[in-house]
Amino acid sequence: MTKTAVPQITKNIITSQPIVIPVFHEVAIKLLQMMNDNSYTIEEVSSLIHEDQALSLQMIKQANSTFNSGKSPITTIKNAIIRLGAQQIVNLAFSASMSHAKSNNPVINAHMVNLYHHSCAVAKTSAYLALKIRHDRKLTELNHDEVYLAGLLHDVGKLYILKVIDNLIITGVIHPNNSVIEEVLLELNIQEGIKVLKHYNMPEIYSDVLSRLDDVNWKNGSNDYFVASVRLSNKLHNYIEHDIDISDSANIADINDEMLLLDVYSLPFIYNLAKAITV
Repeated sequence: MTKTAVPQITKNIITSQPIVIPVFHEVAIKLLQMMNDNSYTIEEVSSLIHEDQALSLQMIKQANSTFNSGKSPITTIKNAIIRLGAQQIVNLAFSASMSHAKSNNPVINAHMVNLYHHSCAVAKTSAYLALKIRHDRKLTELNHDEVYLAGLLHDVGKLYILKVIDNLIITGVIHPNNSVIEEVLLELNIQEGIKVLKHYNMPEIYSDVLSRLDDVNWKNGSNDYFVASVRLSNKLHNYIEHDIDISDSANIADINDEMLLLDVYSLPFIYNLAKAITV
């Protein structure tokens, strides 16, 4: 994509907006807080989810399609909690919440739909990689369900920016074309994503992943496997979505550090796995 010069005033307007536009569903945030506090019962979680019927129905649908192939169907939120556990319920809530992002503007809406599909695909591949390295390296502290949520949230800055731009277009403040929108998403994703996660008091690990997502010096000895899983997944799915030749030497070099750390020696295998996961 040819880089477009984005007017500084446009970037200033976008980055100066207070976070008043809902990025996540309130239920998803409350669920994560309950889980982190370890102060919940199944009945309390179920009651909270049922506060929003549309969200609860979407979670049931996703629980059956995502986690339970070949098993008896989940028909109630309580059964979903018992079978899946707290972290996967949180993941479902965030995924269902993000899937609701829609716009009447066809350009913005297309970006939102593509972003959701990309985020889900990265989440699934990230979780697979984390589960593999947890098994291979006996890293019991590496929680693949937490890595899934990190993959789901890695582009949350883009979701927030799209919502801000949508609102600014509706109010007539700015009128960016698609090239400007794409460049703003690339340039501001990390800083705005971290801002959103801090605003919602999300655990620090998720902001840490975002801060190291595009950093060439991303390894610092802390949570490196966690970060590598999301970094590699994100790059693979970007290659797939933009039809980029994975066998090109420059692209191989770009993912070499992550592959070495994660003991991923078969590039065709992991590439084909990611391709099969693509939503």
